[in-house]
Amino acid sequence: MLEAWLSIGFIVLLAIFVLAYVLWRRDNHVLAVAALVVGVPLWFAWEYARPTWTTGVITGTEVRRSDPDVRGNTTDIQYIYMRNRSDRGLELTNDDSWWWLKRNSERVFNDAKTADTRQTEMTVMWNGWRATLFSWYPNVIAIGNAGYWPFWSPRTIGFYSLSIVLWLAYFYAFFRLGRSPAPDA
Repeated sequence: MLEAWLSIGFIVLLAIFVLAYVLWRRDNHVLAVAALVVGVPLWFAWEYARPTWTTGVITGTEVRRSDPDVRGNTTDIQYIYMRNRSDRGLELTNDDSWWWLKRNSERVFNDAKTADTRQTEMTVMWNGWRATLFSWYPNVIAIGNAGYWPFWSPRTIGFYSLSIVLWLAYFYAFFRLGRSPAPDA
């Protein structure tokens, strides 16, 4: 349980609240609220896009047809079901993703079907959240053999490199604005 609270995402969120607190204590109330108004939604978007991975057994795959939209168009949605090593079930979708430059959904789904029939352990990397209220499922980004460490993939390195630039720019901008002298009235 403690591992979840010490994840990089919660540390960044804590840093946003600490920044707002420091700005508030310096009587920079507008800037403190602005730091929260900008930082918290930015954190939610970053946390949604952040890659996650786990190792476990693929327990099933399924293709479901979506309900028709206003124009009557339907799409096929690929689902991958998995049990990780702690026996927790995961439901994932498999869609192409422009954000992750993923154009190999069919290969990923084929690897998942093969792993399902062979009952072998696989490491799956995904992004997104599971939200039953909105019927959101995390999207599979990559799949590999058990022990595959997806952190060293170019996608993940690029994401965290851009994340470092993003968060340093955010904190630098608000620290810089907080240290600027107040205009004389």
